[in-house]
Amino acid sequence: MNKRRIQGAGAVLTLGAAVVLVPIPAPHAAQAQVSTPSTPALTVASPVELLDTDPVLEWNVNMLQALSTATSSGVLQSRVAAIVETAVYDAVASFSEDAEPYAGIHIPPPPGASIDAAAIAAAHFALVNLIPAQSASLDTLYASSLSARGLTTANPGVDVGEQVASSILAARAADGSASAQFPYTAPGAGNPGVWVPTPPAFAPASLPGWGNVTPWVMRRGSQFRVPPPPAVDSDVYAQDVEEVRNFGALNSIVRTSYQTEIAKWWPPSAVILWNPIARQVAVARGLSISENARLFALLNIAAADAAIACYESKYAYSVWRPISAIRNADGVRIPADPNWQPFLATPAFPEYPSAHNEISGAIAQILIAFFGDTPGVAMVAHSPANPAFDHFWTQFSEGIDEVINARVWEGIHFRNSDEQGMRAGRCVGRFVVRHALRLRGDRNDLNRGEAREDHHDGLRCNDLGHVGRDDRDDHSGR
Repeated sequence: MNKRRIQGAGAVLTLGAAVVLVPIPAPHAAQAQVSTPSTPALTVASPVELLDTDPVLEWNVNMLQALSTATSSGVLQSRVAAIVETAVYDAVASFSEDAEPYAGIHIPPPPGASIDAAAIAAAHFALVNLIPAQSASLDTLYASSLSARGLTTANPGVDVGEQVASSILAARAADGSASAQFPYTAPGAGNPGVWVPTPPAFAPASLPGWGNVTPWVMRRGSQFRVPPPPAVDSDVYAQDVEEVRNFGALNSIVRTSYQTEIAKWWPPSAVILWNPIARQVAVARGLSISENARLFALLNIAAADAAIACYESKYAYSVWRPISAIRNADGVRIPADPNWQPFLATPAFPEYPSAHNEISGAIAQILIAFFGDTPGVAMVAHSPANPAFDHFWTQFSEGIDEVINARVWEGIHFRNSDEQGMRAGRCVGRFVVRHALRLRGDRNDLNRGEAREDHHDGLRCNDLGHVGRDDRDDHSGR
């Protein structure tokens, strides 16, 4: 077994130590009045079941545990998750003639190679290279995972998994993530509407270069740039500021107890919150190892590209946060409130658009493409940030609506930013589905279901920034 470490692969988490690790923003919903949902009478997949199913799901659990320990930055988590799940997918795809590997390299498995061993080895190899500080615990999980299936490291599938993981790591080693942190001052800083470090930490801008990271499927980071934000003298801006001032205040008297629970539920990253939702549906729907490998690779690739797209937009516009807008006003229409405090601490990067919404939107769009908005499963919405507030979704759009509202109720985003981020993220998800990991002989298998959802919810991407200008004629394998 090859135990080498890929040089440069772990740079992203080393970088994370210097970053202000604060939760990221979330997607679109109605105004602040939301009723508490009732529990549906549907069968729910027990989380315990997940560890007893195929290795794709088992190592998705292991990956999220490792990520949660390593960093709380959703952007950094999205890169690691995409690398790990793409490595797993390419390992599993090596055993199929119908699947197109992401890296374009098909490694024929030798006689006796186990597809389980390949998936396990790919996940383990990627994780120990990306998070070397956790190699001891990951090695223990690796040995246990193989042993539970009657496998050892001598199985030829291990070499298959490690080879494909090595190729993915090598492809991403120079993606620009290691140089994404640098000193940054927004053009026009000090003027109304322009981002400046926020109290109480006044931390420097986090990852201003992430929009220049090499995309996974997108043509370029600016492809899904959102339209310009509302001007500080516009009605939309005034309404958004007033809503956050009232509903997002630390000591709000209008935010309901249910809205407060939702606000406390969403701080973990989209990767941490949405992957378990996807696992529940995958278990309930009885997906095969190949189907799971494809689902989780697409889901996390879309999340990683959405993070890149969002940060490209954030630093293109450099919009100030609600705390700056409310405390300093704009000198025109908004009265200043110098003592206002948000419900949650404000992240150290520009406000527009909402990253949690954009990444959540991309993930939700992948799930909708696979299962439709209503997958027929009562999904337990669990968050490590608010474990006493487990609740149920029957539609992925319930999560979409929650995260749009949550970032307002947390006091860290304007509603327009949530809505624009969500829309852009869903467009990223659509693009990824259409251009990545397609099956030979059925290149549009996910687009048919997606088209029905587009007709239902009115999602249109061809008028969003650069979206749609160069994807119609694409016939590449990605």
